[in-house]
Amino acid sequence: PPPPQGVISKEREDPLKIGGQVYLRLQAFSQEGAAPADWTTVSPNLVDLFLDVRPNDRVRAFALARTAYNAIAVDPTRGIPPADVPYARALGLEPLPTTVTSLDQLWVNFDVARTVFVTAGRQHVKWGVGRFWNPTDFLHRAPRDPLDPFDVRVGTAMVKAHLPWEARGWNAYALALLEDPRYGGGDRAGALDGIPVGGRVEAVLGTVELGLDALAGRGAPPRYGLDVSAGVWDLDLYGEAAIGGARPRWRVRDPGAQVVALPGAGRYALEEVTGASPRVTLGGSWSAKYSDEDAVTVGAEWFWQQSGYDDPAEYGFLALGAPALGTSTPLFRQDASAFTSFQLGRQYAGAFVLLPSPGSWNDTTFTLSVLGNLSDRSFIGRLDHSVLVLTYLRVETFAAVHFGHSGGEFRLDLALPDLGGAFPSTGGYVTRKPLLDLGIALRVSL
Repeated sequence: PPPPQGVISKEREDPLKIGGQVYLRLQAFSQEGAAPADWTTVSPNLVDLFLDVRPNDRVRAFALARTAYNAIAVDPTRGIPPADVPYARALGLEPLPTTVTSLDQLWVNFDVARTVFVTAGRQHVKWGVGRFWNPTDFLHRAPRDPLDPFDVRVGTAMVKAHLPWEARGWNAYALALLEDPRYGGGDRAGALDGIPVGGRVEAVLGTVELGLDALAGRGAPPRYGLDVSAGVWDLDLYGEAAIGGARPRWRVRDPGAQVVALPGAGRYALEEVTGASPRVTLGGSWSAKYSDEDAVTVGAEWFWQQSGYDDPAEYGFLALGAPALGTSTPLFRQDASAFTSFQLGRQYAGAFVLLPSPGSWNDTTFTLSVLGNLSDRSFIGRLDHSVLVLTYLRVETFAAVHFGHSGGEFRLDLALPDLGGAFPSTGGYVTRKPLLDLGIALRVSL
């Protein structure tokens, strides 16, 4: 007789699928005191193409390549509100006309005795449960911008083994990273013992879901994470905490020193964050039906990190650096990770209202989000609208307003003072405080 179904591989008649998406975006940024004709405009666009190969039910290969470009050149003295810079940087788009091609994913998946499932190659693995802030997301080099419509970061090369315990709904994962996404990495890169290893266990205990994870590698501080989510009455509550591996921070070395100085003699110095350096996210959401088919969801989230900045006085240096000493370059550009919006302050909070498919608008979604840096009391509120038309074309629009304390993260003014002498007066990356951001995007996915 033939073997039982599922014991042998079942060949597929159509093993290859090709697809992707085209995403075109136009954004305008208004600054305080600027006429509408002077608003900064950028157009970050991308195209994703993927190949999905499934020759049988036990083997799968996947590749996704991304080409991104900025269609509009930007004078760096005009600038982009810092809250929107991570999106462009994640695509490799500084505010200049440029084209960048990257490999987002390239992996092979197979099973061992239909018990352990192995995925090898560049892939996306997200740990944690946070909506806006995700401190246990150890496996990406940069944090996700919480206002992005989708995750534009590229994956990380690794070998991951997944062992499910289906009877209990538990899962165990082990992985070895072929590229270290941690800031600083390890001091044994390129050697076998320099490959970071880690793992995660997910357990279901009644209505509570628990996750424990760790990542360690020689020469770099280990990271440990805990996340939990639970249903309490009509509330969905969650939280996560991480310790170890905080990003290095620029600190004031000598408040009386000049910003422009020889290395080691300037006002600021880069220092590693030692110790546990905890980071915590707590949040929850609540959904209510207002008709037989429609519901609205509201939620809130709080984030705290010991290593964050309390004083916005450093923000200008983090975003711009300083004029380069002894050169004609007007600005010494800081590393892109030095100024990372939504990750600067010590304490943040956010809230959202999600309204999917209201009434007869079954292809429409509204999302209202308000995020704030509680350390410097600056905020950004954003309304997103998405509608599917002509079956495949999604039209996305948004409007965001910056408010709160002047000089804070979301109301930043980076105009540099006249340094005198050999250093002419120069405008910053953002010369006026941002007020309003507008955007429209067209997306076709296949």
